[in-house]
Amino acid sequence: MSNEVKGQSLALQGMRAIITGGAQGIGASICLELALEGATVVVVDIQEDKSKELVKKIVKLGQSAIAIHEDIRSKEACQQLINNTIDKLGGLDILVNCASPMRDKTKMTSVSDSDWDIHQSLVLDSAAILSDAASKHLKASGRGTIVNVSSILGESIGTEISWPYHVSKAGLNHLTRWLAVRFGSEGIRVNAVSPGLLDRDEGPKLSDNLEDLALVKEVVPLRRPAKSKEIAQVVVFLCSEKSSYITGQIITVDGGLNLKTGFDQAKAIINWTKK
Repeated sequence: MSNEVKGQSLALQGMRAIITGGAQGIGASICLELALEGATVVVVDIQEDKSKELVKKIVKLGQSAIAIHEDIRSKEACQQLINNTIDKLGGLDILVNCASPMRDKTKMTSVSDSDWDIHQSLVLDSAAILSDAASKHLKASGRGTIVNVSSILGESIGTEISWPYHVSKAGLNHLTRWLAVRFGSEGIRVNAVSPGLLDRDEGPKLSDNLEDLALVKEVVPLRRPAKSKEIAQVVVFLCSEKSSYITGQIITVDGGLNLKTGFDQAKAIINWTKK
């Protein structure tokens, strides 16, 4: 019997995966891609209805998924999530830390009145606690992997995004490296993906605005924003045996945006404004 289903290679056949923040956006795309590659996925989110709808979509595709409604901003909730998953699936092979708070536009330029607490608890603390709680199960699987979803704003600055978002993603990058060293001897690989400009699957797209799209074409060598699926496919790679000797890496997926110098970026923007 062929191991090909719907054009997929089933590289993750039999693996069990938790994806936090899995109900929408990049998280939802990761859930879909992991499922299509054969993994049983656990969609974790506080958006219960969206999680259930995504599970229905995955099941209709002939793959396996369950939804767990959990707010992972506490140590107890993180441990409960791991326990529930083990009870339902019998083990764990993949942990994807994708949960991130909604951006509070009123605090984007604020320094002292910031939304740091929620970024720290949801982006950093939950990733560390879940990784620790999951580690014995990932070790037992013999092919355990952790993938953290970061951002290019962990390395550079976007002036319309709050400092807690930047700092939490920068912290997530270094946490990725620390966890890779900590868990390497247990056979657990830890990496991160760092997306750049993105066309989200829900709501207004960056490319819907012709002026924004024109600017993207000036500053991004591939001349377009990414699709969520393209980020998710990198996650699939990092969870598969094809990346078996990769750990502690922050994989940038930005269409080449980071390759240009600040001067080149500025010149591109000036050229764009003259058009």
